[in-house]
Amino acid sequence: MKENTFTPQEIMFSPTTQCNLHCAHCDTEQTGKVLPKKAALKFLDACNRSGIKRVGFTGGEPFYALDFLCLISKEAVRREMFFDHIITNASWFKTEKELRSALNRLFKSGYDGKFFVSVDAFHRQDLRKVASFIKTASRIWTRPDIVSIASVKGTRENETRKKLKKLAVILNARFTGLTSQAPRIKNQNLIINIFSFNLSPVGRAAGLKDPWDGKWFKDDFCKGPGHIFFVLSDQTVKPCCGYAHKADILTLGSIRRDSPRQLLLHARKNRFISTVFESGLHVIRKQLESSGVRFPGKTTNHCFFCYYLTHHISRLTLNRCLNALRKKP
Repeated sequence: MKENTFTPQEIMFSPTTQCNLHCAHCDTEQTGKVLPKKAALKFLDACNRSGIKRVGFTGGEPFYALDFLCLISKEAVRREMFFDHIITNASWFKTEKELRSALNRLFKSGYDGKFFVSVDAFHRQDLRKVASFIKTASRIWTRPDIVSIASVKGTRENETRKKLKKLAVILNARFTGLTSQAPRIKNQNLIINIFSFNLSPVGRAAGLKDPWDGKWFKDDFCKGPGHIFFVLSDQTVKPCCGYAHKADILTLGSIRRDSPRQLLLHARKNRFISTVFESGLHVIRKQLESSGVRFPGKTTNHCFFCYYLTHHISRLTLNRCLNALRKKP
């Protein structure tokens, strides 16, 4: 058995693409599609039987699909599954009453994972709402660390730092700074850890920075954003939640018709996916270069490089590369 294979450890549901924000770096198209609860529940049950025990939620803004969150959470608890996190902008609610009602419903459904709140230069939400979300969630779950912050890094970081400082002031807390070993916002009642993620300048974000920063990334066989069943609102399934996930070549199938076992078989038969997870992106890069393909530069961002391969290299050229790799001993 190969050391590196696609081995999903989690289901990440994206029940809706709807969102109250329109961020400059976000390439998610806000369609009217909503992931059917019945299909998602059937897939959850099948994954649980196959040994996948962790569940998370993203969007769009997942709280725009609150019924979905509560139902899947309740059924995941009933199946003795575990939760990862919900990614939210924490500003989707109109009133404090709506916020309290939604979080209480989610709590009563059994959700005991964490919340990742997006706060950076690109998410232009009301920080007073973010602070209210943090305090309310901490109070309902009686956990000072129930909320963490996810920030985009790579550009406009001074603006991001100012926003985090402002949020700390609103919370009457201390901001330790993004350069510390453990960046966080903290007071006597809250411990908000801050995690930074590289911006990939793709789609609408293409002009925000130069992705070709002069150094090649280190292959991690997609252990970061990969090894999940990423279920989109149109019921298609991807092997990761990276920036290239919208590419057709990364489609494993659909929960409408495919079981977890069938999705795994599709992943093994998909030469691009199997090569990326088993051998890494650099193997594909080197083979393309040996066939005459020249890249604009070097990049430290492997998610961006995957996006480049799936959006800027023709399918014919990519297939020839994968065929050549398959013939090698």
